[in-house]
Amino acid sequence: MVLLVTISSCKDRATNETNQDDKKTEKTESAEKSGKDAQESLGFDPAQPMMTELKNGVYQYFQFFTNSLVVVTDEGVLVVDPVNEKRAADMRAEVRKITDKPVVKVVYTHDHFDHARGGQIFKEEGAEFITHQLCSDLLNRDLEKRVVLPDVMYEGDYHRIELGGKYIDLHYLGPNESFCMSVVHMPQDGGLLLGADWHLPGTMLDYHRQYARNMLGQLNTFKAVYDKGLEFDTVISSHSPKSSPEAFEEDYRFHQALFDAVWAGLQEGKSVEELRNTIELPEFKHWRGYENLPDNVDRMAYSIWHGN
Repeated sequence: MVLLVTISSCKDRATNETNQDDKKTEKTESAEKSGKDAQESLGFDPAQPMMTELKNGVYQYFQFFTNSLVVVTDEGVLVVDPVNEKRAADMRAEVRKITDKPVVKVVYTHDHFDHARGGQIFKEEGAEFITHQLCSDLLNRDLEKRVVLPDVMYEGDYHRIELGGKYIDLHYLGPNESFCMSVVHMPQDGGLLLGADWHLPGTMLDYHRQYARNMLGQLNTFKAVYDKGLEFDTVISSHSPKSSPEAFEEDYRFHQALFDAVWAGLQEGKSVEELRNTIELPEFKHWRGYENLPDNVDRMAYSIWHGN
C-alpha cells in the first residue's frame, strides 16, 4: 500500500510539474505573442532599449513606455528616473556603449514608484540621488524597499545641477500628477524640457488612469513653464516615445480648453453628469482616447471644486 501511495504521489507530482511546465510555456508564448503584437501595432518593440541623442551629450532613453534623460559629460553621467531594476540595468549597459564614465547623479522627477525604483545599480557605483524634499514621505514608504532614498532634497522652487559644463535645472511648479514634481529644464543649446507624467502628448486617459492627475494643477504647470520663460526646442514626455514644442503647446491648449468648458458649465449650475454628456472639444478629436473626454471632464471638475 505504501508503494502504491508513493507511486501515486510521484505520478501526481509529475502531472503537476507537467501542468506547471505547460502553464509556463503558455505564459512565455503568450508574452512573446503580446510582444510581437505590440511591435506590429506600434512599429517598434517597447521592451527593446532605445537610446537617442537629442543634443551633444544629451540622450533620451526609451523602454517599457517610459523615458529617462541621460546626460553624458567629462565629469560623469546624470540619469533621470531609473524606473525599475531591469530597465536600469539595460540603461546602464546602453550608457556603457557611449562612455566609460560612471553614473554620478540620479534625479527623481517625482515620488511615484514606477519612476523611482531600481536605482541600486547606480548607487553601487557611488551616484548621488536628488529630488524635491516634498517627495520624501512617499519615497520612504516603499514596502518593497526598492527605492534608493535621496541624498539631496532641495527645498523651494528651484535647484541647479552643474555637471561637466552642462546645467540641469529642477523647477518645482506646484502639484500636478504628483505633489512633488520637478520639471527638468536644460537651458543651454536651444533648451530641453522634460515633462514627467503631466505631459502626455495627444492622449486622453480613461477614468481609471485619471485618479492621481490634478488636471487644474497640470494646467497651472503648463502656464508656469511659459510664465517663467523656460526656453526649449526639444521636449521629452515620460510616457510617450516622442514629443515636441508643438505637441507640448497643443497639450497646454487642451488643458485650457477643458478648464474653460468645465468652469463655464459649473458657473451655469450644471451637474458634472451634464457636463460629461455635453462637453465636446472637436479640436482634439484626433487625439488617442478622445472617447475618454467625459472622464477628463469629470477629473477637471473634481480638481476645480476639490483643489487637487
